[in-house]
Amino acid sequence: MTSGTNDRQDMMGQAPAQWGSGQSGVPMRRQTIGVQIRSFLRREIISGHLLPRTMLSEHELSQRFGVSRTPVREALIKLAEENLVETYPQYGSFVSPITIADVLDNQFVREAIECSAIERAIAGATEEHFQALTRIMDRQALLEAAGDDEAFFLADEQLHATFLELAGHPQAWRVVENAKAQLDRVRHLTMRLPKKLSSVVAEHRVIVDRFIARDRDGAVEAMRTHLRGVFRSIEILERDHPDYFASPSGNGRFRPNADGGAERKSTATRREGRTAGRRRKEQA
Repeated sequence: MTSGTNDRQDMMGQAPAQWGSGQSGVPMRRQTIGVQIRSFLRREIISGHLLPRTMLSEHELSQRFGVSRTPVREALIKLAEENLVETYPQYGSFVSPITIADVLDNQFVREAIECSAIERAIAGATEEHFQALTRIMDRQALLEAAGDDEAFFLADEQLHATFLELAGHPQAWRVVENAKAQLDRVRHLTMRLPKKLSSVVAEHRVIVDRFIARDRDGAVEAMRTHLRGVFRSIEILERDHPDYFASPSGNGRFRPNADGGAERKSTATRREGRTAGRRRKEQA
């Protein structure tokens, strides 16, 4: 199996030792094993440990997990339903490239829910809540200094989930989580960029500071600005790692809108722009 990374240790190094048996030693149902394999691979894909276009060999996966190919195949089918895996007859299965349209949809859902949540949460926030947010920020600062990307990601999630809880809608975080798989792939990959963690901490501090000051409009705007930071992240990743992204016919490179939203310029539009530029040079 090709991993696409040279510094990555054995992909299955963190897999449970015995996928075929439960804690009591009784063989687990095939369906349960398939769910476990799906969950493990899903985490590996979203976290970026399995990079886009990495080959997923049913044979090698079944050997590593110590199971037959059937539960592996079932897991890959489920992942394909989430657009995390692509399967090609005669070639095999691969980690799907990131589809920018999906990322933008994920971001749209997240912005709508979280900006609404922080707006509602301010009215009923107490000093105890402010202290809890401050503790989360202190932990993020420590993790940023330690360079612990994975723990920092969890602390990042904790902060956003807390705002939904303070708004009185803790279960809404499940909606956000289920709606941001492709978005999280971008977030994990960009956390490896220099100074990315420090910039996220700074943005979080602005959000929390404005929330504690009960500046409702300021807190909402700070949250919106923070969540739209993914647009810049996409530009950087697409520039440095274009192979990470899908290239659907008729679509070109990602471009942010003037109002902070996003769009993709069509290949035809970009071609027309280049042609017009050459004409202007010829006429000069």
